[in-house]
Amino acid sequence: MSRTLSEWLDWQESLHLSSIDLGLDRVGKVALHLALSSLPMPVITVAGTNGKGSSVTMLDSIYREAGYQTGCYISPHLIRYNERISIHGQPASDEDICEAFEAIDQARDDISLTYFEFGTLAAAYLFNKYQIDVAIFEVGLGGRLDAVNLWDADLALISNIDIDHIDWLGDDREQIGVEKAGIMRKGKTVVSGDPNPTLSIQSEAERIGASLLQLGRDYQWHPGETDDIWYLTATGSGSLVLPKPSLRGKFQLNNASMVITAIKSFCDQLPVNDDSIRQGLTKARVIGRLQKLGECPELLVDVAHNPQSAQALADYLSENPTSGKTVALFSALADKDLEGILEPLRNSFEAWHIVPLDGPRAQDTQQLLEKIQRYGVNGTLETHSDFNVAIKMLQNTLNCEDRLVAFGSFLVVSGFMQGLTTPE
Repeated sequence: MSRTLSEWLDWQESLHLSSIDLGLDRVGKVALHLALSSLPMPVITVAGTNGKGSSVTMLDSIYREAGYQTGCYISPHLIRYNERISIHGQPASDEDICEAFEAIDQARDDISLTYFEFGTLAAAYLFNKYQIDVAIFEVGLGGRLDAVNLWDADLALISNIDIDHIDWLGDDREQIGVEKAGIMRKGKTVVSGDPNPTLSIQSEAERIGASLLQLGRDYQWHPGETDDIWYLTATGSGSLVLPKPSLRGKFQLNNASMVITAIKSFCDQLPVNDDSIRQGLTKARVIGRLQKLGECPELLVDVAHNPQSAQALADYLSENPTSGKTVALFSALADKDLEGILEPLRNSFEAWHIVPLDGPRAQDTQQLLEKIQRYGVNGTLETHSDFNVAIKMLQNTLNCEDRLVAFGSFLVVSGFMQGLTTPE
């Protein structure tokens, strides 16, 4: 009897002993059975603590503008699982994903796979099925032992390195850099978009024999005379005048400059002209990253869930003030650096509304509230039993000139987006 997509996903969540099990042996054996140990198209792999999803989106948009058939794999999803796999800009259908899952299940024999590994293999299966021109993979966790690292990257991007997923990657940036550098390959280009790179990125590139292009050394960006343009300059070449990316936040220029530098370094395999780059930058859209969902009041969602992304959110709020009050709809998973997330946003909100999250990594709302009180933030604090209760209360109390920011986790953004209703 065939399963629906939701049935497949429910089954996968209970199949493996743990939701995260880093390593390439199991997934590699199943890929071999599926004849997917290598892919016939160029592979681009994107790692980093923050900015991976935005970078994948810009890569996809630019390559599609240039006329290429693209395949993208990202995680996690916000609303529908299908967001994780896209073929030429369109989410994969339930039917295609279920077909891939069925093939993977038959090929795995008694090999146990995680939820993420099933999805990663499904992406490769569909990329192969639709004979795309370029496969773009976002690393799920770390890099070296992540399932997407099964395929050799013809081009690698590392957006930045910060402390996150401490239980798996540790709390040392240099060591985290080593893990993320695991996506590098000998003789291939890797582009680093970290303005404060770890020494390990350079040393690992030298050890592996990869060609490193580093932001601030090999390329850099400069603001334009007006807010709607900026300049990208690479060592040994002139400046490229570019339009402001459609994605909000000044930090996106780090991501955009990294993406464009990567694309230009890869033009011998996938030629792209400057017009396609400009058009792709302005058309790129990504869910949940400084995304505005409403204007009156302003509804802003952001998946910021670590200190670096929280600082980027704080910078955006400071640079783009509103005439009314700014309030937060917030929660965080138990394994996150809560103090580091709160520090840059300590004075950003007049009120904090705390909501519970579901899942094994969630923490009790009252405990979260006590931690926030202990770390100290300005503004009132209030807890809510669920998203719907919080949203209804905020809809009834916010004025048109106010701003609501939902952040702290992918689960906060997805919960808010699913619970959001248009006020009568």
